Amino acid sequence: MSSSDLIAKAADRVPPQLRRDEFRFVPIDFGSKRPFEPKWNTVNNYKFDDPKFRGYLQEGYNWGTCTGYGNLIIFDSDNEVRFQQLGVTDELPDTFTVRTGGGGLHRYYICKQHGDKIVMYDNEQVDSDGNPVHLGEIQTAGFQAVGPGSTHPNGSKYRIVRDMPIANVTWEDMFGILDGKVMFGRAREEKEQRTIRVKNPNAYDPFEYINIADVWTPQGNVKRFGNALRGAHPVHGSTGGYNFEVDSGKNVWCCYRCWSGGGPALAIAVKEGLIQCNEAKRGVLRGELFKQVVDIANKKYTRRSVERVL
Repeated sequence: MSSSDLIAKAADRVPPQLRRDEFRFVPIDFGSKRPFEPKWNTVNNYKFDDPKFRGYLQEGYNWGTCTGYGNLIIFDSDNEVRFQQLGVTDELPDTFTVRTGGGGLHRYYICKQHGDKIVMYDNEQVDSDGNPVHLGEIQTAGFQAVGPGSTHPNGSKYRIVRDMPIANVTWEDMFGILDGKVMFGRAREEKEQRTIRVKNPNAYDPFEYINIADVWTPQGNVKRFGNALRGAHPVHGSTGGYNFEVDSGKNVWCCYRCWSGGGPALAIAVKEGLIQCNEAKRGVLRGELFKQVVDIANKKYTRRSVERVL
C-alpha cells in the first residue's frame, strides 16, 4: 500500500457521523488531551479529509472534534452515575456517544442556538473543599473533545459506545432536562470578558463603573459561591430556582435558560423591557437602543454621568 493510500485510509479514524464538511478537527499529541497548534479553535483546524490532518492521523496522533462548527455541541459527562441518579441520563436524546479514556461519556448533538460553554455542578453534593461537585460540561464554540481511537493520558482508549446518527436538540429542551437537577456555571475561559468605557456601542458591555448588583440580583433561595450569587431570574423567573447568576467580581450576569448574559448595560436593557432576555448578546446595543440604555443608566443606575459617544 502506497503512502498516499495509507494517508487516505487514515481518514477512516474519523467516524462517518463526523465526516461533514462543516465540522472541524484538530491534531493532538499521543496521550494528551490538548491541541498543540496555536489558534486551533479559530484558524488551525481542518476538515476531516484535509491532507495535513490525514497525515497526523496516519502518524498515530490523537485528534479532537471542534465544537461550535456546524452547530455541534458535546454533552461531556464526567460523572455518569450521578447524572443517572438525578434522572438526567434517561431524558437525554439518544445520539452518537463516545466513552472517554477517563470513564465519562461524550454525547454529540446538533444545536442551532447554542451559546457559551456551560459547566455543570451538583446541587447537593460537595467535594472535600466544600465546593459543589463538578459533573461535566456542555462544550460549545471554542472548545474541542478528544475523538474515538485516541489515547487518554492514563493509557485508556476513547471508544464509540453508541454508533448511531447525531441527534438534534434545542437549548430549551436541554435546559428543561437539566433545570433544577444541576447547578450551572460558565466556563472560566468565557468569563474573562471585562467591561469597558463607552467607546464602542458594539462592545460586549459598555458600562465600566455601574455595579451589576445595583441593577439586579437573583431571586428566591439565593446561594453564594465566592463573588457569584445564583438563584431565580428576576424578570422571567425559574422553574428549578437556579437559572440566573451575577458575579460582582467580574461585574457580569448570565441566564442559563436563555443562554444569554453580559454586563450592566445589557442587564438594564432586559430589566427595563427594551429587549428580551434571550436577545441579550454581544453587539445588540446599537443606534437608538444604545441611546435609550445610556439615558436610563444616567437617570436610574449611577450618580455619575455615563460618558456619551453617540
